[in-house]
Amino acid sequence: MPIISHKLKQTCQNLIEQVRFTISSLLIGSELPTYTQNFKNRSLSLFDRNIRKDENPSFNEDYFARPQKVTIIGGNGRMGKFFSEELSSVGHNISILGNDDWKSADKLLNNADLVLISVPIEYTVDVIKRTAKYLTPTTALCDITSIKIQPVEAMLEHHCGPVMGLHPMFGPAVKSFSGQKIIVCPGRKDDSFKWLLKLMQNQGGELIFSTPEEHDSIMVIVQATQHFSRFSLGVFLSQQEIDIDRSLSMSSPSYRQEMDIVQRLFAQNPNLCVDIMLATEERCQTITTLANTYNRLAKLILQKDRAGLIKEFETTQNFLYKIS
Repeated sequence: MPIISHKLKQTCQNLIEQVRFTISSLLIGSELPTYTQNFKNRSLSLFDRNIRKDENPSFNEDYFARPQKVTIIGGNGRMGKFFSEELSSVGHNISILGNDDWKSADKLLNNADLVLISVPIEYTVDVIKRTAKYLTPTTALCDITSIKIQPVEAMLEHHCGPVMGLHPMFGPAVKSFSGQKIIVCPGRKDDSFKWLLKLMQNQGGELIFSTPEEHDSIMVIVQATQHFSRFSLGVFLSQQEIDIDRSLSMSSPSYRQEMDIVQRLFAQNPNLCVDIMLATEERCQTITTLANTYNRLAKLILQKDRAGLIKEFETTQNFLYKIS
């Protein structure tokens, strides 16, 4: 009972502070669009996320930050919805610009503090070009695409204001930024993104700074080849009509883990998976090289070349041992 009373006391104190903040803002004539709804959402947020505040005292810094006007292009998609929910839960004003909303683009983009682009890879650069026409020089522009060179270059070229490339290393099924990695590729006027980066950090996210070039090079291995390997395994299992449930009933932990990853891959939108593999020429070439490696090793299997396979194993063993 004392614990509950303490939590209730803390919540009430936070609500009192929020009322004080609202009254002060009104007295100085600050613009507070849809603030009644924001206040309601932020009050509920404290109850829903009280445990997060207890775990991380700096949560208050996000909660009482000046509300930002954020427009998410592609905000009806799964990742767009994730960012919309995370930002609105701490009081920021979120607008969504979908495929059918460009007639209202001037209204949705011109007054935004931040415009976040969350669209499929193949459309990202075109959307950046289209978006930039509506932005003021003070509007911050960022994308959350899984490639970074072309989007960051396009944002820097077509928008004179703050620019940053982000790549969340997780899917929309996660509940929060807690325990997740976010790759940050600075572009221009980084200070405009401090509040966003701090929010992700305060909620337990790990920020990893990189150049777009380094990011794209590493993602060839981290994303593209991994997707292809698991994509290939899934296609093979389907072609062979393997009884997955029966195989799992007599499987090792590593097999169950791998099957879980494969099943999660195929639970995604197929366009997302394919776009990640086809995103750049470097990815396509590297996947082809990986497939050639499979073929070379398969030939050793067909030839029953035990010595050749052991040599391949030992060479790789030495390489991985040096890394560890």
